Parts: sequence; structure tokens; C-alpha cells
Amino acid sequence: MEMEVDLEQTDEEYVIQKAKEALKIDPFAAKAWMLTAKSLYPNNFWVQFETYLIEKTAGNVKEAAKCFSDLIGKFQQTPDLWKEIEKVTAALRCETVSEDPETLFLCGMFKHISSDVQHKLLLFTADHCGDTMEHCRLLLLLLQRFPTAISSYGPRLVDTLLYAEKHGVDTQYPINSYRKLLVCELLPLLANQEIKLDLASKLLLKLLSKSLEYYLCILGKASATSQDSDGNMETIWFKLFCVIAFVGRQLSWEPHLTNFVTNWSKESYWQKILSAWQMKAKVSVHDDKQLLFCLSIFFLRCLQEYNMSLVPEQPPGQTATSYLLVEGFTDPTLPQPISEPKSKKRKGDTEIIHMTNPHISVPKLDLKALQSNFLMCVNCWDLISASETVHREFIKIYSHLQLDSWLSLFLIDYALYRAKYDEAITCVQKLTDINVLLVKYIRLASILYIKKNFRACLEPILLALPLMPTNNPGCLSTHLIVGGNQRHLHFLPLTKMAILQYLVKVLLRCIKENMGKHGYSELSIGHIFVLVQLDWPQEEDFIPMLLEEIKQHQSFQYHLFQSYIINVDIMEELTYLWTPQGGQVNLEILPNLGSQRRIGTRGADKGAKVELKQAIKRQVARSNEKLDDLLISFLQSERALIMQALV
Repeated sequence: MEMEVDLEQTDEEYVIQKAKEALKIDPFAAKAWMLTAKSLYPNNFWVQFETYLIEKTAGNVKEAAKCFSDLIGKFQQTPDLWKEIEKVTAALRCETVSEDPETLFLCGMFKHISSDVQHKLLLFTADHCGDTMEHCRLLLLLLQRFPTAISSYGPRLVDTLLYAEKHGVDTQYPINSYRKLLVCELLPLLANQEIKLDLASKLLLKLLSKSLEYYLCILGKASATSQDSDGNMETIWFKLFCVIAFVGRQLSWEPHLTNFVTNWSKESYWQKILSAWQMKAKVSVHDDKQLLFCLSIFFLRCLQEYNMSLVPEQPPGQTATSYLLVEGFTDPTLPQPISEPKSKKRKGDTEIIHMTNPHISVPKLDLKALQSNFLMCVNCWDLISASETVHREFIKIYSHLQLDSWLSLFLIDYALYRAKYDEAITCVQKLTDINVLLVKYIRLASILYIKKNFRACLEPILLALPLMPTNNPGCLSTHLIVGGNQRHLHFLPLTKMAILQYLVKVLLRCIKENMGKHGYSELSIGHIFVLVQLDWPQEEDFIPMLLEEIKQHQSFQYHLFQSYIINVDIMEELTYLWTPQGGQVNLEILPNLGSQRRIGTRGADKGAKVELKQAIKRQVARSNEKLDDLLISFLQSERALIMQALV
């Protein structure tokens, strides 16, 4: 059969057709056709391009690389070549993660292209890319492949990314595509260079601020969602520390302050910061950007660790318990707690702190890190606050970070630590998030008690009760009261029993101290008898003086006795009072007896005495009831009578 001939077909098209037909049955013949065509038509794009495609289809990496280099040298503006160039650059960006055969071939082919052509290809592609993000990615690819080009094109890419972020859509939030490319890919690349780059000081500080902003927002999201492990958080901090080291080198900062990586510990770094502060203070710390940034970043690092230690990780299957700093209680009759050894006190602390620090207790020994993390944050904040200028500059840095939850809760803790109760209560009242309402009410009760506003204490206590965690019962603490007269702060576990125990202790002391101001009150004494039951015998020291007051007044009336007093020791002490040996006190503790039938010994109604004994037996039979439920019922049901004891 005769072959049909297309009379309108050019010689070049004829040769290409013959090569394509031969490729199906004889690759060598096809190659011969194309070699002939290349020699005959060296300036024809389609001949040269088809030659490349034939080598590519055959899987000949070196030959394809040679053909591709020739195409780039002669036909840079041809649209079909640009499509192939885009395939090559796309393959290079996903080289390490893709298993696609074409991607792997193109990456292998690129390696066989001369470095001059590689450089030219990437730069030319980046310059002619209409999409800004794609342009930046291509330029970054150029810098990754050719580190020698960093000094020339690195600053240019920095400017492009900053400009694109400033004028881009949806780039107001720090976590955006341009910022990610700048912080996570470009800056580490620049940091690996030993040379000094042509970057202005102001621009370098801007890069540090943007990196800080980005990484702390990432950490904030991780903390809020609990999706990242501590290991990932450590990696994020390591990356940020590398940026600090890079900026420090470029600005000729003192390396011992920018080195957060080698032989780094919070305690040793704090000493470096303190020494630098004392040295600069002799001149001025106001304009020292290195000290400002290093102190700020160190504080935020410590602050994040403190916030994380407030909610320590638990083994799988166990409910996590968070902790809250509250005012603890003291008892001068008990031995004073052991203070921090002198050898561990931080050198120079006394130069910042001019007051006696409170004792801090934790529920168990393995939470000592919580205490040390908090104290390190306190030291940093003292230093930041010591200079009005440094404090203002820190707030300026922090205001862009959108991490108010990090700082707001700590500032309440700090105000408590420094006994700035008005400042603390102002901060507490600003808490509106439903997730921190329990914390808000506990803090309000604690601070109002310290401020001697006893009547106002009851409302936050009652508001806190229904918010207590029912899935985390916990247990009573033995660390809420310490000896001596030193102020006492305690990290309270936010479990049902620990919260109830603390709130009951607050209310107990409110009633006792209010009674001390206004004299004998049978209602107040009765309420105290009810409240001390929860933490018996830790609170038994309240009882003897109250019994003595009852004995002196020769009478005691409390109609809630039968409803809420089930402690055997308290019942024994009360019943002893109406015996001749106990003082023959008239008791009116059974409401159904009426006000005319007080229980005493002299001429008392014998029937009433029998009824009292029977009532006491019934109360003793209830001694195994759950005290937490009993106390919650008392607080919620007897609000009006409790309030009478606080007026």
C-alpha cells in the first residue's frame, strides 16, 4: 500500500512525523531521524523539542539533559518550553517526597545540566513568574541549590516576602503562607551562611520580631489544642533560638546572650541576663535591643513552661489536673516551713526584690518544677518592670503576639505574689471566658478574704460550687496551712475535693474573723462547727475556744445542728457541756423542742434530755455520710443564714 503524502507538510514536520512513527517500533531509527533533523534544522524549535521528548520518553537522562540545555539556550520565550520548565521546577520542589516516575526523571535530568544553566534556568523562571508566591518559591529554590547566590538574592527575597505579606490578602494573622516561607525556609537558609549579609539593622530586628510572632502563635495554637507534644514544642523553640543567633551574628551582638542552644539552662541563662542588666544599668539599658529581645524571649520561654506546668501531662486514661495559685493559710503555732537553702538563692535577686517573699507550697514533691518555673517568671517580670522604657518596649513587642491568655493569668499570679490585691482583683474581674469562670470565682473568694471583705466572699464561693469538676474528685490536701507568720501561697489542684476544701477554709476564716470583730454569735459558732467537719482533725484547733465561749455564756442555740453536724468528736464536746462536769450549759440544738425547752441539768425537762440523747444517737449513726455532699448542701441551702454570720 502506498504511503499517503501530505503536500502541505513542511520538511521539518515530515522528519518529526517519521521519527514519531519509528519510535513505536524502533527507538534507534527514531533517534537517527531526529539527529538528522537537528543537523538540518538547528534553529527549528519543534525539531529540537521533539528530540528532547524522544530522549525523555526513552528514559535517557544525560541525553535529555543535553537537549534541554540546548532548548533553554535558544528558545527561552517559547510557551511549550515554559510548560516543561514549570514541570522541572515543580519536580525540584517535591524531589524528596515524591515517587512519581516523571518527577524523579526530571530531578535526575536537572542534576546533569551544567550549574550555569541550572542557575540561569531558576533565576530566569523566577523573574518571569507572574504569581508572587511562585516567584518566591522559585527564588528560594535557586538559593537552596546555589548557596553562593544567597548574598546576592537573599536580601531581595526577604524584601519581596515582607512586601507581599504587607499587601497580601488574608495576611493580617502571623500564620500565613508568606510568613511561613520567610521564617521556616528562608531564614534558616540565611542562618547557615557564615558571611555577613547586606541587611539593615532595622530590617534584622523586624525579622526577629516576625519570627518571634510566628513561632509563638504556633506555640499558642499547640497549647490551646494540646495537639503537639513537648518534643514538637522544643523543636519550635530551637528554631526560634537559631533565628536569634543569626540576627545576633549579623548585628554583632554578644554571643553569650544569643546562645540559647549550647549548654543552655534557665538558671545559668538567668545569671547571664542579670549580669548583663547590671552592667548596662551603669550606662543605660533603654536602647539596648539585644538585652530587650533576649530578656523578652527568655521570659516568654519561661512563661510558656510555667503555663504548661500548671496543667502537667498525665498517663493515658488518667484525668489531667490543673493547678491554681491562691493565698494559703498560716498557723503561728505550727513549725515554720523549711525555706529555700541559701546556696540556691539567685545571686543578685535582692537587687531587684525589696520585700519579703511569700512561702510557696505545692501539693506534692514532684510539682517542685511548677514552683521554680513560677519564680523564674517572677524574676523576669521584676526585671522587665524595673525600667519603664524596657517595660513599654516589651509590651510593644508582646501586643502583636495575640497571646493574652499566656500573660493575663500570670499577671494575676504575680500580683498575688507581690500582694498587689487591688491590681489582682481588677485583672480577675476582666476574666469572661467560660473556661476560666471556676478560676475566676476561686480567685475572687481568695482575694476578697485577704482584703477582709468577708460578706462579698460568699457569692463567688456559691458560684464556684456548680463548676467544680465532677470527673476529677481528687482528695483533701495537707499543705493548705503552714506554720509561722510568713505569707503563704499554695498551688491548689483544681479537683472537686481540693476546691471544696479551700473554699470551706476561706469561708470558715471569714466567719471566725468577722465574729472576732462583732462578739459572741451562736449562729457563727454553729456554722463553724459545720465547716470544720470537712477537714477534721486539721481544723480542730477552732473548737476549744468556741466551746469556752459557749461555756461562758451558759447557752448555745443552733437549729441546723440536726441537719449538718455529724462529726462524733464535736457532738461529744457539745453534749459534755450540758453535764455538771461540762458547765451545765443550756442547749437548744433540736428545733422541734421549741424555745421553751432548753436542754440543761438544773430542773431541765427530763423528756427533753432523753430526746436529745436519742437525737445525738441518730446523728452519730450518720457519721459515715459523705462530708463533701453535706457541706455543698449546707452552702447552697443556707445562704441567707450564712450571710447573717458575715454581716
